[in-house]
Amino acid sequence: MRAERQFTDPSRAFGLPEGYFTQEEFSATDFIEQLSRVDLEFAKKNSSLEPKPFIRTFERALEKLLGSQAELSSTISQLERSTKAYSDDHRKKMARLKQTFVTVGSSFERLETQISEVGSNTIRIGEELDTVAKEKDRAEAIKELVGFYAELNEGNTARLDALLDGGSEGLMNVAHTLRRLNTVVIDNEYSAPSESTAKRQIEIYSENFEKMMLENFEHAYKDNDVHNMKTAARTLDAFNGGVSVVKAYINQHPFFVASMVSQAQDSIADASYASMQGISDINAPPPPPDRWLEQLYDDTRKMMFKDWTVISEVFPRPVEVMQQLLKRVFEQTIQSYLETLLGRAERQSKLAFLRVLSSAHLATRKLIEDLQTFDAETITPAVTVLESARQSGNGMQGLLDMPATSQTAATEFSRRKTRKQPSKGRNGAANNMEYDDEYEDEDEQDAGARARLGAAKSGLSSAMAIAALIGRGESESAASGLLHEFLNRCCDDLFESYIAGDNYINAERIHFRDAVRQALQPFVRAREERQTAARGNAFLGIFTSVPLGSANTDKQQAESHGTVTIGTASFLLQIHAETVARAIELESGSAVSDAVAELFSVLISLIGDSYVFPALDDVAESLQDLRQEPDLRTFGVIHVSNVVTRLLQVHFERIVLPYVGTNSHLYRDLVGDKNHLMSRVETSLNFIANKLVSACVQWIASILNRQRRSDFKPAEDDAASFHMGTQSCNQCTDFLAHVADACRANMDRENRERVLGDIGSALYRMLMEHFKKFIISVSGGLVLLRDVARYRETIDRFEIPALSDRFIVLQEISNIFVVSSNSLKSLLEDGTLAHVDRQTFQAFVQRREDYRLSPDVKRHVATL
Repeated sequence: MRAERQFTDPSRAFGLPEGYFTQEEFSATDFIEQLSRVDLEFAKKNSSLEPKPFIRTFERALEKLLGSQAELSSTISQLERSTKAYSDDHRKKMARLKQTFVTVGSSFERLETQISEVGSNTIRIGEELDTVAKEKDRAEAIKELVGFYAELNEGNTARLDALLDGGSEGLMNVAHTLRRLNTVVIDNEYSAPSESTAKRQIEIYSENFEKMMLENFEHAYKDNDVHNMKTAARTLDAFNGGVSVVKAYINQHPFFVASMVSQAQDSIADASYASMQGISDINAPPPPPDRWLEQLYDDTRKMMFKDWTVISEVFPRPVEVMQQLLKRVFEQTIQSYLETLLGRAERQSKLAFLRVLSSAHLATRKLIEDLQTFDAETITPAVTVLESARQSGNGMQGLLDMPATSQTAATEFSRRKTRKQPSKGRNGAANNMEYDDEYEDEDEQDAGARARLGAAKSGLSSAMAIAALIGRGESESAASGLLHEFLNRCCDDLFESYIAGDNYINAERIHFRDAVRQALQPFVRAREERQTAARGNAFLGIFTSVPLGSANTDKQQAESHGTVTIGTASFLLQIHAETVARAIELESGSAVSDAVAELFSVLISLIGDSYVFPALDDVAESLQDLRQEPDLRTFGVIHVSNVVTRLLQVHFERIVLPYVGTNSHLYRDLVGDKNHLMSRVETSLNFIANKLVSACVQWIASILNRQRRSDFKPAEDDAASFHMGTQSCNQCTDFLAHVADACRANMDRENRERVLGDIGSALYRMLMEHFKKFIISVSGGLVLLRDVARYRETIDRFEIPALSDRFIVLQEISNIFVVSSNSLKSLLEDGTLAHVDRQTFQAFVQRREDYRLSPDVKRHVATL
């Protein structure tokens, strides 16, 4: 390639610095100034401007610029050709390199395919070799089995007897051999008569072998020899699945042989029931769970905690054995005792049955939860570790080789439970066995498996550490275990016949209705006695037990007179709360909300229709006779009824709402029923309050009607009249004071002002008309002033300003009877009476004693 042509910088040709034309900010003005600098200086010196030197300078510059432009264009063309040549050469090199990579990739793919084919062939050859080895082993096993069969057919058991002397391995070989021989006998049921000897020998030898191993197991069990128990159990498991040895272990278990449950069930029930005195008394609180049942459950806990260490060490499948043991405990021991206990309770009373059923279910549920916790924290993690080790192919045989960890964990769990639930110490649930921690099964040869369990064997005190070995968190291991559902079924089976369907809720509903009726018997009996008595004084007894101005009523006395009391209402709510508590305990799932809703509906119906409304109807009827003084204890009934409705609201919010709030349908219906009841109570109370106001007004009117005409024309020497007032006034004010006290003690401010305002306004109107009926002397005017002052003083205790203002006017009117006739005009125009109707004022003036006797008085009245 020819050499590149060097481009020369044209700056020097113009007398400019190097690189002048390559600067970033090129200025044409500056360039022209540089070219014409010499010419400008010359012009300045001559003080004249000649254009020709400038023209020639610019012409030469233009020629140089054109030459430089041509040179630059040539250089650019040359560079473009060189760049294109370089680009073509690079593209060719990249194409050759890409082709080389494709060739190398193809070579690697062919090599990989060849390697895969070699690997597949190797695996296939290995599988074929393994199959050949297995077939060879199977053929040898069949050959050996045929040899045993032939020898037994000849009555020769020498080889099997020799195996029995080979220790645990020899026993295992005998078990496997006999199991296979029995399978051959079953498969050849219709074999030739010549083989009947072999069949009989196999059956006899198998029976003797099983009997021998069971005896070995029982002796080892009595001697607390876990090693030999384990050998016998494992051998029998290989022989017949271990059914017989599990049955033997359970049948001779101390829990069933020597524990309290071996006693007569009737005597236990008698003793336990004697400790629950008053269980049928609805006034007494529910008793605690039966102490003998709790003792039985405590023994069950200790039995499971202790037996797991034995079962996990001895049996290849400890979970199945634990299930069989617990199934026997629940189905035989616990169920038998529960049936006896509940049967006796049911014969005593329905309440006793429900209370025992609930307390027994609570105790059983606590037992189940404890067993499930032990299962989740101890049994399941340990079993999972060993199963994982077995499935990984490390040579561990099932769950036989349970390390000392299970014993440690079970002991720790039992210790924790014992601290929480102290034992009553009747008897032990299992033998206190010694365990051979040094025992190592011959099948545990894999070093990896021993390493995985090494940490557990080195002193872990909780099964949670075992769970950590397999990656299970605390919450997961504690959630549920292998026995979780089994234990739930055991609990459900115990109570299914009592709870299934509508058995329980029907019994609860019937009991609740009966309990409410029983609690209301004194109330109902008092009403019946009152209704059979003569009218008039009969209803006066309603309120004799309601203390005036007090919300704390005596329950027994009040009920004996058939009125509403806070004690009775609270007692009914207490009965309902206990009923709801049992429903929550015994029902499950959505049935809880349905049961709570149904029981609350029954409560609303009974407390309204059987108690509150009949009582309020009686109170309203007692106010019909307006001739008698109204009993102000009616205000107490109004207060108590209001308190009862508030108690019902609080009871609904605390007891019912938490269990029905999530069900919009039930919640809507119950709120509607409750609000309807409270609305009916409010309507009845408003009616009673209005009737009571009318009765009070009527009674005040009857008192005023007994006012003597001489009261306001007393003798001059009758000092008592001037100081004590009239009898009618004293009676009215005393009655009004009692009314005010009753309202203040039993009503809130708003209702109190409404009732007292109505009574006070009626009193004002009656007095305004009442005083117009009498001729009042000057001394009688003084008596009248004393009466009105007392009326005003009593009304002021009502604490109603508008009402007090009215009685101020009434007091000013009383002055009409004590001033001279000349002062009447100033009294009318200057005082409070200026706002009184003139006709009313004249009507009072006309009741002055001197009105008819003095013409001057009439003349003054006429000018008013």
